[in-house]
Amino acid sequence: MSINERGMLIWLNVMSLVPLAIAGLLVFGALMVYHGELGAPLMIRALPDEIPAAVGFAMIVLVLPLHEWIHGLAIRHYGHKPRYGVKRFVLFATSDGALFRRDEFIRIALAPLAVITGIGAGMMLFMPPDVGGWIGWAVVVNAAGAIGDLWMTSVSLRYDSSVLIRDEEDSMRIFSRMDHPC
Repeated sequence: MSINERGMLIWLNVMSLVPLAIAGLLVFGALMVYHGELGAPLMIRALPDEIPAAVGFAMIVLVLPLHEWIHGLAIRHYGHKPRYGVKRFVLFATSDGALFRRDEFIRIALAPLAVITGIGAGMMLFMPPDVGGWIGWAVVVNAAGAIGDLWMTSVSLRYDSSVLIRDEEDSMRIFSRMDHPC
């Protein structure tokens, strides 16, 4: 299955609005409940007393390579060497020729979403509202950027846990026992 299949990249970009909206509601809802302010976390503005806007925007941009680095850590955890790159303006982490059990592959795919959301949510609640808002935006951007990971997870779950999966930068290849006669 390839992200490069006709229309798939466009479809995934449109579908990224779903995790963006869900994460936005959860993140900014939590900030409103915790800090009791609606406006501060939602606005993108200069934060002279807390954090400059450039630093806030840098957090949002740097969440993308952080996302891939976390994939790489998960790949390394399962005994393979990660390789990082950019293809068609999309950052990726992969491991050339590595085969992962289905559940390992899913853990690798979902690791950045879980880690960045968990740490970001914890951090933003203990920061002043404006700083928490920037962290919240980074968490939301990460969630939207995880659409490919969510798609690959949904495809993986269609198969038995005994399959092996190879990540191929912009696609995945699934091997079952029938693919490897003994």
